[in-house]
Amino acid sequence: MLRPIRRLAGGCALAVLLCAPAFAQGTGDDIQKQIDELKRGQQELRKQIDELKALVQARPAAPAAAAATAGIAGKVFDLGANPIRGGDTAGLTLIEFSDYQ
Repeated sequence: MLRPIRRLAGGCALAVLLCAPAFAQGTGDDIQKQIDELKRGQQELRKQIDELKALVQARPAAPAAAAATAGIAGKVFDLGANPIRGGDTAGLTLIEFSDYQ
């Protein structure tokens, strides 16, 4: 996820560095100042990306499905007068599908 961001930032910085001399209408010192400013901006972007990586890695892992359902395994649920299909002693497996996108 962070790789495309890094590539984009690097590509933008490289494009600006390569095009800066063609568009700059000043002395060599002005161009050097612009290059230095771009380098500082790129360093700041890298620092922010590293901070984001650290936050993502520090997040606790999602609990395993078995651990999440361990509290209800083997429980008997009363369905009352609700209609059911199958035998009264048939096993049941509940599967949850979820999409976090």
